[in-house]
Amino acid sequence: DTNMVRLFSLGVLALVFWYGLPTMVVNCQYLCDSVGPSSSLDHVSQYGVTFQFKESRTVGQFANGDFWVLGPVTIIEISPEYNSSTRTHGFELNPASYTQTGFDGRLNGWSAALVPALPLSISGNATLVKVISRDPNIVVTGNTPGLQTAVVLTILDMVPPKDGVLSFRPAYFGHSTSQAKTTTLSTNDILWQKSPKIRPPASVTAIPSLFNVSRNFERVWLDHHRSWTVINYHPLDNMPNYGADIATDTAEAALRLMLNDVQATQNGTCAMVRYLQYGIDVWGELVGGMQWQPNGGHMNGRKLPLLFTAAFFGLQQIYDDVHTAMNATLETFSEDSEIYRSPSGEILFGLWVDCTIKGYWDSIASGNGNKACRDPYGYIDGTPHPGGFYQGCCTSMPWKDQVVALTLLPEIKNNWGNTLILEYPLCIFWLCSMTHHCYICAQMGDFWHIDSA
Repeated sequence: DTNMVRLFSLGVLALVFWYGLPTMVVNCQYLCDSVGPSSSLDHVSQYGVTFQFKESRTVGQFANGDFWVLGPVTIIEISPEYNSSTRTHGFELNPASYTQTGFDGRLNGWSAALVPALPLSISGNATLVKVISRDPNIVVTGNTPGLQTAVVLTILDMVPPKDGVLSFRPAYFGHSTSQAKTTTLSTNDILWQKSPKIRPPASVTAIPSLFNVSRNFERVWLDHHRSWTVINYHPLDNMPNYGADIATDTAEAALRLMLNDVQATQNGTCAMVRYLQYGIDVWGELVGGMQWQPNGGHMNGRKLPLLFTAAFFGLQQIYDDVHTAMNATLETFSEDSEIYRSPSGEILFGLWVDCTIKGYWDSIASGNGNKACRDPYGYIDGTPHPGGFYQGCCTSMPWKDQVVALTLLPEIKNNWGNTLILEYPLCIFWLCSMTHHCYICAQMGDFWHIDSA
């Protein structure tokens, strides 16, 4: 239940929480139940996709469950087969473009030139991303996704340590020389001591299961198109469709992984592994030139898992890459550029992208148009109904979980690079308007003052 999960995130913030005792690390060779030993195979099948090789090759799995194959390898068939007539079920070798795609002809930026011909001989380290398209009769427009599933197959030039079962997959996107693509991170590199290991009080019962967190991040999240139409790229089986849901899921997962029971179970360690794998993928997207530019709710939620990954691996390079991108443009991350300091010093919500004074007033009068336009006079939050539904569903509401996570992990907070989100009064507009939740609002306000002091 969504409301129960939201109550969980607020419960994490409550002052009655205390630090739990250290927990035992689960002693298990395979941190995720879908991972097995390497073997010699002439094909690999996962999530409805099959890669057929010309001859048997050594095949194994990374810690999160994605497959690798020892190169050189020749791929002679991939099913479902790419259909050049309907331009569906495409695939790409080493995806590196944030403006073009070879996945599906209905996606913005389609380029048939990005779909390799088969047979395909691959040597060295490489990444093959294959998709299963939705029904070709579906018109992909607006918020409609065009993809059902996406699968990553990584080609390696040597067998990884321990057959890869403790290794993280290189980022699926980006230039081959980026550290996110060449990294050799292992589950042994996870800095578990960074977790506050919070023990929830008995009164908090609506806690998301670690099994569900693990499943939410089991498959690759395709998210590398620099436009709000990236929503059409998001595979239905893999990830949330809308950015506001991405922001909520990534923040609530981060909060769940800060509790004191994560290391004690296979579900917990697997959830952490898969969440960090997602963070590595976001890293690859960032250094590959991706930006999640402000556009209402569409582009929220990518920054927190990226910095969470930096913290739990102790990777200063990620922090440096984030700061470099933000110094180039504040529009690298949506959360940093959808709020601003008004002339009076207040932190307000609103964009000035594709907005005019006339457009703002037309939106106020009709309730239509750009829902995130800034108040041109700098007095109140933007949108046709300031503090209303749109902020509650899609922008400011999902930020609250991120702020809780920043508060609990000061290292991330100190590297966020923009303090406006910490100053923005998230509590007032969305929570106290719901009378039966006002007592939580009061607790949040008390905590806020203590933290600010």
